[in-house]
Amino acid sequence: MIEDRKFSTVARRKLVDEVLEQLKVKINSGQYEPGDRLPTEPELMAQFGVGRSTVREAVKILVYAGILEVKQGDGTYVKSQNLISNPLEKTIQETGMMQIYEVRKMLDLEICTLAAMRRTDDNLRTMRALLDKRNEALQSGNYSDFVESDIAFHISIAQATHNDLLINMYLTFCNALRGVLSQLILDVDHYDDSTSIHEKLYEAIVNQNVEEARMFTLVNLKGTVKQNR
Repeated sequence: MIEDRKFSTVARRKLVDEVLEQLKVKINSGQYEPGDRLPTEPELMAQFGVGRSTVREAVKILVYAGILEVKQGDGTYVKSQNLISNPLEKTIQETGMMQIYEVRKMLDLEICTLAAMRRTDDNLRTMRALLDKRNEALQSGNYSDFVESDIAFHISIAQATHNDLLINMYLTFCNALRGVLSQLILDVDHYDDSTSIHEKLYEAIVNQNVEEARMFTLVNLKGTVKQNR
């Protein structure tokens, strides 16, 4: 193996954070190009000095972000970030962050308004469970689970509107947005933990406080826009 393509033993920060950072550097610098195969899982474990679960977690989040592709029985390959099959996802990837923010703002504000008015006890139990899972995944560095739980939490708010058309629209948008959300968490040095905002949003829906639900929805969205500037 070429010497400069080897990874260094991890010794600081959260393990998954550091593995992600090293992988990004090697790929962004061109040392690993689209179509190149990464070292095997045991080789990555040895080079990073971490366990199997850490390597798999880092690979999963990079797969979600469209950077890597796992070919069963063959290996893990670097994938072109422009290789997007979903038309809506392709549009989102080619759209400026402000336009994404405007669409999310329209959807999320209407959704949180209706959710605060219409939520049921079953809706609240689902939201609480997903929010707990989201927070636990973030704290433990399980970023692929974090992205999925974060999306699922917001979808559960949409489901509390009990408007089938709005729910389906939001599901489509969130599925297309998954790669963008995964890219956010990859910026581990600048990612702002919005756990407290999500907790306050949940409490506003519990209390059927439409005004606060809308306020914390906007705060959360503005944090996302700030992070991408």
